Amino acid sequence: MGNCLKIGDYLLDGDQIISALVRYKLLEPMVGQILLDEALKDVPLSKQELFYTLFGATEAPLPDDFEGFIHQWCQIKGVTLDYFSTVILRELQVQKFKQLRFASQVESEFLRIKSDLDQVEYSLIQLTNLAQAQELYFQLRDDGADFAQLAQHYSLGNERSTGGWIGPVPLSTLPVEVATLFRNEQVGIVYGPIPIADGFWIARLEQFTAARLTDATRADLTNRLYNQWLQAQIQTMTAIPGTIAVLTNAPQPGAMERLPVAAN
Repeated sequence: MGNCLKIGDYLLDGDQIISALVRYKLLEPMVGQILLDEALKDVPLSKQELFYTLFGATEAPLPDDFEGFIHQWCQIKGVTLDYFSTVILRELQVQKFKQLRFASQVESEFLRIKSDLDQVEYSLIQLTNLAQAQELYFQLRDDGADFAQLAQHYSLGNERSTGGWIGPVPLSTLPVEVATLFRNEQVGIVYGPIPIADGFWIARLEQFTAARLTDATRADLTNRLYNQWLQAQIQTMTAIPGTIAVLTNAPQPGAMERLPVAAN
């Protein structure tokens, strides 16, 4: 019997592993990681980079016994040297690759999608009866009725429990009809009745927070660009007939047989 994968009480041979990759929709992610390995070949990590990343400081001098430092780090973290060289080191290469490949694109991407990153807090009443929606709208607009009380009494959505208050949430999560109105940033204006799906919304913008390119946003956008790139690589690979196939009587591969890779 050849090698097999043991998971609990289950033993999976090669054919069963292939079947599982397809059944559990894990084949495409694996393809992506193999393609990523090709890109990582051009992303070496120097001893200085590795030391500063693991040690957490850029001022400390590089230790004379660098291998001893790696051994000690692995002992402290409770990982083996094999795990360090195959998993942790690769992940550090991935992070460096993201910065090298996509960091310069972050600002333009931020400007392109900034309106989707803006945050809003708003009050909402959801109704299905147009006449009732119009009546409540006029009470709010003309009579100064309390929005929270009306929402608690009449709204049909989950916001009923919060007095109609929702947020902060990304502006992009709102129906386009409402998001368009809120982009005017006119806090306190009551809008409605707004036809949404099978009902009507009465909404009031409470707070508008414009997106800023913070460190967290920069990291999110870098990951977004990276994921888009990786998905494009996967789609290119899987679109080539015969590139991914189950082979019978194939030659025995080495540590990992190099697969044909789509051009970047």
